[in-house]
Amino acid sequence: MKERPLEDGEVLILSVLLNRATEWNRGSVDLRALKVSDMDDGGMGSLRFASGKRHPRYGRTIAEGWFKDTDGMPVALALYVDREEDLFELDSWKVDFSSRLRLPQDESEVECPPGGN
Repeated sequence: MKERPLEDGEVLILSVLLNRATEWNRGSVDLRALKVSDMDDGGMGSLRFASGKRHPRYGRTIAEGWFKDTDGMPVALALYVDREEDLFELDSWKVDFSSRLRLPQDESEVECPPGGN
């Protein structure tokens, strides 16, 4: 997987989700310095964070949210850390499993899941 910097909308999503991650406090994260790889998810937008670890593994979910795509379909978001509590993946999927068409452009677009963080 080819590594790349975050796009503006991805920075926005991560900023919102990290602010909601009240049970994960690793200090400030320089989002512009992070590198990610696009995951093979049919264009729904999931990302894996670059890591020097050989085989990082899912640890837990630290924040969730969603936003509406241009076609009105919700795009669900989940931010995961690995077993050492380092950023692991940003999971993104449209509820109809089609490709994501856009990224949010304002923090107010990234909503909390019902009853969630």
